Amino acid sequence: MIIIALAILFRLSDLWGRNLWTDEAWVALAALKPTPAEALAAGQSTPPLYLLTLWAMAKLWGSSEAILRSLSFCFGLGTVFLFWPLARRLASPGAALLALATVALSPVLVYFSKELKQYSGDAFFAVALILLAERLRASQGERGWLALTLVGLLGLGFSHALIFTLPVVAVVLWLALPFAGRLRLALLGAVWALGFAVFYLFFFRPQVDPELVVYWTQDFPDFSGPVGFSLWLGEALYRYLQYFLLKWGFFWGLPMLLLGMVTWWGQGPRRALLYWGGPLLLALAAAAFHRYPFMAHYGGNRLMLFSAPLLYLAVAIGVTASLTWLWRQRYRWLAPVLAVLILLALNPVEVLRENLHPSLNQGEIRPLISHLQSQLQPRDRVYVYYYAINPFKYYFHGNLDQVCWGKSCVETGWLWPKNGDSSPRRLWLLGAHYPNLKYMEEFAARLLGPGWRQAACLKRPGAVLFRFDWQGPAVANSRTPRLRPSLSGSPTPTPGRVCE
Repeated sequence: MIIIALAILFRLSDLWGRNLWTDEAWVALAALKPTPAEALAAGQSTPPLYLLTLWAMAKLWGSSEAILRSLSFCFGLGTVFLFWPLARRLASPGAALLALATVALSPVLVYFSKELKQYSGDAFFAVALILLAERLRASQGERGWLALTLVGLLGLGFSHALIFTLPVVAVVLWLALPFAGRLRLALLGAVWALGFAVFYLFFFRPQVDPELVVYWTQDFPDFSGPVGFSLWLGEALYRYLQYFLLKWGFFWGLPMLLLGMVTWWGQGPRRALLYWGGPLLLALAAAAFHRYPFMAHYGGNRLMLFSAPLLYLAVAIGVTASLTWLWRQRYRWLAPVLAVLILLALNPVEVLRENLHPSLNQGEIRPLISHLQSQLQPRDRVYVYYYAINPFKYYFHGNLDQVCWGKSCVETGWLWPKNGDSSPRRLWLLGAHYPNLKYMEEFAARLLGPGWRQAACLKRPGAVLFRFDWQGPAVANSRTPRLRPSLSGSPTPTPGRVCE
């Protein structure tokens, strides 16, 4: 009960306090469209049923951050509740309890339980499907077919990644059920295949974005040779364990994972290995055909979230087995030493801080937009950095005629006229989801040139608002020698004020 209480507390913390970041805001804007068809068209790669549910929730209860994130919250908390009976079926009581604590307190699972994206649904439907398959297997095909069918069909509309779990569940049931059950399983497989075909033709295929395929190119397998593939796979595994087991996860997590896999193989149930590894192998195959990134860079392992609960269970089994073995040896004091070392590697203080107030993708842009609206004058212009566009559209309530939308995160040369009576004298530049403040200053310099002087700068975590004043061509020319070159060779103006 303590573990469940902490799971609820951490998933509620900051659910409504954090501003929407770029990807969340684009989903929110899609959910706020007038009709379901418009919402689906604007949702891009968001699963259709996830987006339509958000659309209905926004119509019924409003469009606040808490309302829109509540669907992810329900999926995240549901994963914790469903994981416990599943873990009890696949592990010893001690390992199951340790795995439950890991799933409940994992900063990754906690974060995606309160992010306006579908990834918490990936873990939820994977756990729900495997749990239902285990119950059907235990009854030898006597009961549970309807629930398994419906969860599989609904899950395809909420989670793209469920397509990797469905075949694995079918294989496990095929090996376990008697002949009569296999006939029903064949019919179930046909229903799932038909459902996937409908989702693929009407939703998944039209949503394929060529730019995303290019973006994920480095996360597709390297088939240049055995050495190249081995290096690529080793780096992918390193990112995977570091992402889900935190900073030092590869160094202690890999031996614990291997020990957990050996325990499953030797002591059973061996099907648990298939539940965890089977979907990952199918995801790898999809990556080989450039259809799904595999253990990707830049936080792309969020696309592997469907495998996280079973990964945590395997690692918990390995930890339990190693501690049990050490405790039975002559030098049993090594057991608590190992436990303490793993705990220190996890850095519980940082885990607590991150679970209460996540720093990932933090962008407090709303107070900056409020300040901008209070200070905006009729002849001012506003430039919105590319990755701040969606949050700006969500939070800004005013005239958009003064707004210039960024075209990319490397844009140069501002397009508003700089001469004549129509030329603006003040320009506001709003940035979010950028690497660091120096990057934004250099970006502004390349964008605006030397004719603009930075007059004000307001900074919040993950967001910044600059105000630039036009100095005129003569002043710009006279100031040119005093400009320092940026990393790209473009001049960077000397700041007029330090960021507040």
